[in-house]
Amino acid sequence: MSGTIPEGPLEVAVGGIVAAVGGHDGLTPLQLEMMRAILGQILGSDLDPTAVPPRDPGEVASAVPNPETRLVLVHAMVTLEFVLHPEPRETSIRVEEYAEALGVDAPMVHAARRFADDQAALMYLDIQRNALYTEEAVHGVLHGRLYELIRSKLAYQGIQPDRSIAAKWHALDECAEGSWGRGVADFYHRHKFPYPGERHGISELGAQHDFVHVLADYEADPEGEIDVFAFIAAAMPDPRGFTQFAMTLALFQNGAIRHVAGKKVVIARTDTLDDPGAVQRWADAVRRGTACRVDVMAGVDHFALAHRNLDELRAEFAIPPKAGTAAG
Repeated sequence: MSGTIPEGPLEVAVGGIVAAVGGHDGLTPLQLEMMRAILGQILGSDLDPTAVPPRDPGEVASAVPNPETRLVLVHAMVTLEFVLHPEPRETSIRVEEYAEALGVDAPMVHAARRFADDQAALMYLDIQRNALYTEEAVHGVLHGRLYELIRSKLAYQGIQPDRSIAAKWHALDECAEGSWGRGVADFYHRHKFPYPGERHGISELGAQHDFVHVLADYEADPEGEIDVFAFIAAAMPDPRGFTQFAMTLALFQNGAIRHVAGKKVVIARTDTLDDPGAVQRWADAVRRGTACRVDVMAGVDHFALAHRNLDELRAEFAIPPKAGTAAG
């Protein structure tokens, strides 16, 4: 989701988004709030989406030639699609038309069509097929980590805990106060989460994002999950980061997904972004992730940095404070 749209074609791009995802009556109140948050908090623009004329796919393609910016634009359309439920099929068709005109073959465009066609199971498969964790699992299998991944999965399902994996995570308890590793350990203890390798502990692949929860200071509640994956998607150059964010919206906004890896997500619920201030906090997460200099999921060795001080790492990675804090 990282990237910017130059000031010149911004009005055309916004007109394209409004035309793609707005219904007969235009954007919904939530979509409009999100558009205003994107424009104001992320792009620093006071452009009013309700005053922008709709733009057809050809106009948008002419105004936005940069491939990276085109991808960001399509991701913005898909995000505004995924906040709707049920999603009108015509909205998905229009977004596909814009994506095609922009030359963007984003997997989440096809997943959104599944959602609009009320095919949640197939949408889940589309998302999983293109997810970062799936790719990392395949990479691990091809590089000698097959049995480690299996052991982690068995522990998650409660079949057989793995002491060596659990010991690796318990070692975070020994990190100094104020360190990244100690922050993760405290995060697990505060929420009473079992460590990876312990019975019903999340797989190590899935647990990677818990390091980002702590680094970016987002809680493990529905809004915190949306915010942390928005931050990850904005910080990652790899489009698979946006795939994880789309799954998070399916869990905590449109309700299309209730289970992950065969287990029910207990805190899954709909309409999280309708909570007071949630849209502004989401947009701030995108702003902070865009500013981050590091791919916080695939670009760092979390355990190698576990002993580093959190504040020092945030400064080194150029992660700005949250909006509303004294420093932000």
